[in-house]
Amino acid sequence: MRIKRVQIEEGFLDGLDVSFATGLNVVIGERGTGKTSLIELVRFCLGVRGYTSDSTKRSLDHALSILTSGQVTVTLSDGERDVLVTRSASDESPRASGSFVRPIIFSQTEIETVGLRAHGRIGLLDSFSENQKLMEARESEASSEVRSLTVQMKAQRREIDELAGQIEEIPALDKQIAELVPQEQKLARVSANANEKKNQLDAISANMAASAVGVSAIERFKQSVSRWQSSLASPQPTLEPWPEGAGPDLLAKCRESVGRAKDHLDNARRELQNAMSEAESHLRSSQENKLNIEDRARQLRKEVETLQEGAGAIVRQGQQLRQRKAHLESLKKVLIERRKALNSFLVQRDAALGRLDSITEQRFGVRNAVATKLTETLGGRIRVRVSRAGQFEAFAAAIADALRGSGLRYNELSSTLARNVSPRELIEAVDTNDFDLIAEAAGITKDRAARALGHLRECDLGVLATVAVEDTVALQLLDGADYKGIAELSTGQRCTVILPLVLRHSERVLIVDQPEDHIDNAFIVDTLIFSVLARRTDSQIIFSTHNPNIPVLGGADRVIQLSSDGKRGFPVLASNLDDPSVVNAITTVMEGGAKAFKRRAAFYSRYRTS
Repeated sequence: MRIKRVQIEEGFLDGLDVSFATGLNVVIGERGTGKTSLIELVRFCLGVRGYTSDSTKRSLDHALSILTSGQVTVTLSDGERDVLVTRSASDESPRASGSFVRPIIFSQTEIETVGLRAHGRIGLLDSFSENQKLMEARESEASSEVRSLTVQMKAQRREIDELAGQIEEIPALDKQIAELVPQEQKLARVSANANEKKNQLDAISANMAASAVGVSAIERFKQSVSRWQSSLASPQPTLEPWPEGAGPDLLAKCRESVGRAKDHLDNARRELQNAMSEAESHLRSSQENKLNIEDRARQLRKEVETLQEGAGAIVRQGQQLRQRKAHLESLKKVLIERRKALNSFLVQRDAALGRLDSITEQRFGVRNAVATKLTETLGGRIRVRVSRAGQFEAFAAAIADALRGSGLRYNELSSTLARNVSPRELIEAVDTNDFDLIAEAAGITKDRAARALGHLRECDLGVLATVAVEDTVALQLLDGADYKGIAELSTGQRCTVILPLVLRHSERVLIVDQPEDHIDNAFIVDTLIFSVLARRTDSQIIFSTHNPNIPVLGGADRVIQLSSDGKRGFPVLASNLDDPSVVNAITTVMEGGAKAFKRRAAFYSRYRTS
């Protein structure tokens, strides 16, 4: 898909309307005529982000300052269909008549600095892969599932701990009941009448215990349904009507779908409310029945008390202990179900983490293949290497945030941990309380590792589990007999590394603003022009430049000259390289005029060697 036409309304380039050809397009003009502005407006219109956050912000600010309140329209074509993309200064994103592939765009500063930043190098390498968006979508879906399941697991563990803590009371209750039995038996021997009432109280106690268990079950049911109701309580969107004068309502079927979804949600809310109402009714009747049973028990205890002093207290204590035990025994089944649910969540999260690992491995494989191919294509002078999961900074920062307030030296600890364990290994260690692993990985004592795990257990483990530990890309230039890393190179040398890589793009439109900055003519002729001529004939390049070698030796298919009256920039001509007006423009603007060109030609002719 190539750029066919660019139209600009308002701002410094108001009224600009230029067409581009397949092949090499070169935008020329004196400084201040709008060459960079044209490229930044194309970037803005098509929503192409920079290779660093700084360059993205600079490009956006530049485009908005040039456009003011205007609008840019870019026409793209794949040979069979045209796609119109429009964006005004107030639009959050582009508006397009169809799907399109974004071009590769490099501003002046990006060519100079993109190789210095780890994120920029990764972005440069990823721009050669067509599957990055798909992998990002799959990664986002798996990450969301991991975070959601981790939150549910944390809530489930908290409830399991509470249930287990309550059930631990049973042995103590058994002991108290056993100690009370002799007193109850003595009471039964004293009076047959008291024994009869005691038997009645035992039967009532069993009913009270059953009633208490039922009330507890109803309350848990209501809590579960209430949580579900809360998740469905978000307000429904207000759909504005189709504008008058805009033709037939293109969203009619969409509105019907939304309407059906609303009906389903309304039905779901009604059913849940019915369930809550019925549960509330059962709760009231169960509580009323429980109160009646408790009242009857009080009466019987009073009667037993009149038969023998102190007997009522003994009977009451026995009732309370047995009722509490019956309630706790019922929680054992609830605990079993909660543990089953936790195991189910764990299995699901392991599967989602496995998908994340698979995506990460696939991405590394793609990057490594691209790096190998680029190194081979560039003849070994430029070397591209990818290291698996080498950027630990984001992971270390997330661990440090989680350990803040723990009393540990979290900055040093987080950096060491991030280098020696993966996000998945860390949260699994927290889940299993594996302080041995943490102690070994971080080089700390087991006591400190246990403290760290205890603190991490209270943080959002889902966020930690899904922190991206990015691969590391190294770009090197053969300088003499040794390869030097890009950070060791001069600005010009960095450009001689980045430009050949950039020019290997042939499947997508490539736009570069003033590629000749910081490089000499020898490099332009030997490498830049060679790379341009080596590209596929159906690919498209758009350069803005002050260097005449680029359009002339590159055999430009279209040259566009911009000029300015100081208030706005405008195109002077747009034609092929053989057009006399283009020849004149290149001679005048880029060669310093015909006289200067002839003097240089005579000079070269006089001193040339063959």
